[in-house]
Amino acid sequence: MRSAWERCTARGLSRDLDGPREVLPDRTVEELRVASPLRAHVETVADLLGVARDPSEPRVAVLTAPDGTVLWRRGGRAPLGRADGLGFVEGAGWDEHGVGTNAIAQALRSGTAEELRGTEHFARAHSAWDCTSAPVRDPHGGEVLGVLDLSGPRGSATQDTRGLVRSAARVVETLLAAQAPARPRPAGPGAVPSLELRLLAEPATARVGGGEELPLPTRSAEILALLSLRERGWSAEEMAYALYGEQGSPGTVRTEIHRVRCRLGAVLTTGPYRFADPAGVTSDVARLRDALEHGEVARALSIYRQPLLRSSELLSIEEWRAELDRETAEAVRRSGDPRFAARWAHTEMGHAQGCG
Repeated sequence: MRSAWERCTARGLSRDLDGPREVLPDRTVEELRVASPLRAHVETVADLLGVARDPSEPRVAVLTAPDGTVLWRRGGRAPLGRADGLGFVEGAGWDEHGVGTNAIAQALRSGTAEELRGTEHFARAHSAWDCTSAPVRDPHGGEVLGVLDLSGPRGSATQDTRGLVRSAARVVETLLAAQAPARPRPAGPGAVPSLELRLLAEPATARVGGGEELPLPTRSAEILALLSLRERGWSAEEMAYALYGEQGSPGTVRTEIHRVRCRLGAVLTTGPYRFADPAGVTSDVARLRDALEHGEVARALSIYRQPLLRSSELLSIEEWRAELDRETAEAVRRSGDPRFAARWAHTEMGHAQGCG
């Protein structure tokens, strides 16, 4: 627990925080609910954990998104009121970044059931609570779909609570396995599927694990492009600034990342945001850079037929786009081959440079 608290301090969190850093608007929460495979099992969870059938139950059952955003709560009026007082509400970001060390954040980090009692929580306001959480995984692909949590007044967690929560999570996984056909899984235990990106196309596309090519919304394509620029990853704050400037918020980024994960699966990790297996990610931009580095102008021109994310207006993408144009134009010039010059001049990028 000490290392978890040290991470919180390093992030600038105060133990006196009185609520989550970010609470998503209702409309965004509803979008995340619709996209979540857990939506069909909320009442099952409430029943399994006893908060639906026992009006005297002092605890609250919660289901989150894969990043710890609270999507559903179930419980009696009194425990829900106490949760409201902590900001433990639908849309609240309950990861370590949002509220400090807690069971949901620990379960996301460890991938197993976790329990925090009283003063083990980083925030002093949470020291009157016991919380027990377990991740719920896609039974076919293995990625975390969300976290199941049971929280209540200090002393409400017993020696059986962790087993109860873990068992409820396994029941949900069994129900998920029964309701949907298996998706192709990567070879090997815990393996991450490959990811192939086409960013020099309109629309941009992604292919996961050799499957079908999926068109990407512009924002999702921008996120994947930014991730490919920085292997060490991006914090939520950095990504928010890159995508939205000064008006950006980590909560909005969490929503966008969740949409990407829902569409592509376990190819991304959080905290920081980055590719789960950078070595398994390929892209047409990477192939273009490789061709340019090796002086293979013909191959470069066969790859570079459309601008990088033409519809994107992000400054970082525009700069990257201009850099690719300059490098390609310089490679064509150095080649001294008039055929390459003519091919480049007839592209949208070459024409924009005045080569046509």
